[in-house]
Amino acid sequence: MERPRFASLQGAFHPRDDAKHAAPAKNKEKNVPPLQKAKAQGYGKHTMSSFATSGRVFVLGAGASAFAGYPLASGLLRFIRDFQSLEVMTKQIASRVLDKLNQAEFLFNKHIIRDPNRVPNLEELLTYLELYRSFPGTIFAANPWDSSDSAAIRRVITEKFLEYQYDLQKSAWGSGTALASVATRINEIRKVAEAWPKLLKPGDVILTFNWDILHEVILWRSGLWSYRDGYGFQCGAQGEREDCSQVLILKLHGSVNWVQEDDYDPVTEVANVPDFFVNSKDWAPRSHYSQAQTDSGRKLVLPTYLKDISSNRALLDVWTRAHLFIREAKQFFVLGYSLNRVDHPARLLFGTALSENGALKEVTVVSPDATQWATFLTQLTKEMIRVRQKFEEWVFAASGSNPSAPA
Repeated sequence: MERPRFASLQGAFHPRDDAKHAAPAKNKEKNVPPLQKAKAQGYGKHTMSSFATSGRVFVLGAGASAFAGYPLASGLLRFIRDFQSLEVMTKQIASRVLDKLNQAEFLFNKHIIRDPNRVPNLEELLTYLELYRSFPGTIFAANPWDSSDSAAIRRVITEKFLEYQYDLQKSAWGSGTALASVATRINEIRKVAEAWPKLLKPGDVILTFNWDILHEVILWRSGLWSYRDGYGFQCGAQGEREDCSQVLILKLHGSVNWVQEDDYDPVTEVANVPDFFVNSKDWAPRSHYSQAQTDSGRKLVLPTYLKDISSNRALLDVWTRAHLFIREAKQFFVLGYSLNRVDHPARLLFGTALSENGALKEVTVVSPDATQWATFLTQLTKEMIRVRQKFEEWVFAASGSNPSAPA
């Protein structure tokens, strides 16, 4: 039996709160610039002025979500290829763009890498396609990569990540069958979700490059975070009946649950709230069919080496606020984030903000692998405190939790 896409998960955890809250009326004035109109309605309103920071900043990379089955950069292409959807249009879009991406990967291996022992990651492949669009002298040249393909990849990523989070929540906290990829680690996932919030305190700021909403869900369940203002902005009246967030999550590459109608608009809605933030008091129940896709995926920064944050007003605001928090940080933790040597926007953000923070003398980097942080911090005259652990191992050690105890 086919279930409705993202049918509300609330009944699996708590009695449903059916309180209805009307969405704000749309501004019907003519000749009002979209950004000005949105600001007037309270969309994109900053929450920094009312947020009392603790001086602690945490940077999360893909390694901070890997414990729950989300992919690292090297596994992202394989992750999105395993795509399933009940929506006919979404399936058609995914089939078309993934077939095209598979063809591009074959040609990229054959003509560009020329190394049978090396597998390209999605970031390398999309960078080439964004730069050159095609492979001259091949059949791909008749149908080169274009902006509609990039938009389709964003849509596939959004749908895949939301669907995975939906199933993960049923596995970990609901009554669903455990996902095969994490079936043996469900107890550990629950324990990490219990222990991680204990390491945070009011006023902490999390900067994340991850699209997934795993950490929002975890902190929502602990009472530390709310979709009302927890992303550093408010979406009109959405969530006004919720408590204010005690911890901020600034998403530097966007989020799969942000609705943004155009690049110059603020984020106007946090999508699918009742499906992921249990017992929420979001607006009256309504269809969530492709709710996070009204914007063709402009809220996501594609994994390429050609990131242009300045082209998206909402993301530029997030990066500006991130810079301010880093500059004023008293403690700085990097968790599962490697700082790719060709990720120039991220390196510029951390380089300039940390250089301006003369009071910060050391940075704690939690990662089991070698990273670029050692050389980078030496150039900034900051001491690196290296912790060779995975995110979940550090969480258990720092919180004193026993990962083998029943959840």
